[in-house]
Amino acid sequence: MNRVRHIIYIYFALCSVCISSVIHAGAVNPATVFDSSNFAEAKTLKAILEQPESSIDFAQVKLSIDKMVDPAIDIKANLKKIDAIVNQIKSMLTANATSTDKMLAIKKYLYEAGVWNNYVPYQYDFDDPTGTTKIKNKLLSTYLVTKKGNCVSMPVLFIVLGQRLGIDVTASTAPKHVLVKYTDSGTGQTYNLETTSGANPSRDVWYQQTMHVTDEALANQVYLQKLSKQESLAVMATVLAESHYDKQEYEKAMMISDVVLKYYKKDVDVMLMKGTLFYQLLAKNYIKKYPTPNLIPVPERPYYEFLSINNSYWFEKAESLGWRQPTKKDDENYLKAVQHDANLLHNQK
Repeated sequence: MNRVRHIIYIYFALCSVCISSVIHAGAVNPATVFDSSNFAEAKTLKAILEQPESSIDFAQVKLSIDKMVDPAIDIKANLKKIDAIVNQIKSMLTANATSTDKMLAIKKYLYEAGVWNNYVPYQYDFDDPTGTTKIKNKLLSTYLVTKKGNCVSMPVLFIVLGQRLGIDVTASTAPKHVLVKYTDSGTGQTYNLETTSGANPSRDVWYQQTMHVTDEALANQVYLQKLSKQESLAVMATVLAESHYDKQEYEKAMMISDVVLKYYKKDVDVMLMKGTLFYQLLAKNYIKKYPTPNLIPVPERPYYEFLSINNSYWFEKAESLGWRQPTKKDDENYLKAVQHDANLLHNQK
């Protein structure tokens, strides 16, 4: 989804008081429109994210979330595929393998052609680099079949395999991007692993230069942070909100976004999604229906104001944390950098 600020027509001055304080008879009440307590997927997601971190299985959780996007996914069959990969990687390790040995073995299995992966390594999908052409391209099951992934599916599989092998790997974020944080159990040193480029170590400055990560965002600990397991799961769950957005089920997407933000409070991408969702609801309910202000029925104006205020609020909140709208040039620079690294990786084989 292209999360850009939408310019809306303000039909009348917005109140400075809480909009919920004035709800006319017959008006839409936001508390009921976005009440996730009656939305089964939101309740399921809450239950998943509320698990004790010690019992979290990334593979099971990711596939369970993905199945809500695509009910045809066979969780057991995909878990067997993952188990087979893990067993193959274990066969490549010595008895006293260190955490770094295990991390390097995952890299070798995924990115180097060999008998272990039937001579077909996993690659970045340059046809759909952000997974926005088809939401299914962000699903773990799709990546396992096609061996072509993006900045969502690729780090997720690396984290899944790392957890199964007992190493300290978790998610981290940059603007519209997910990466892996790996911590060496021997030294305690934490590294960024860029899974779209062979899971090679990448310095923070690389993300600052190629993805428009501002100093303000770093100071506010928005990007490039080592996320907890719970926060990592929340990042994985964003695909569910995006799937509802693609189907124009904006209220459902909003409720899933609310759940994600409850467990990962600094997820700027989800804040931007919420801002865009409020715009889409404005367009659907008012902008496309009422060409002039006086045509909006009085009972509906509080809900219109609620949507308007929140459309601005979520973009402003993201900006206050250091997010800045990336330019087309920023996106092009990132893809060029990844393509360059992919070519280097290919030439080394």
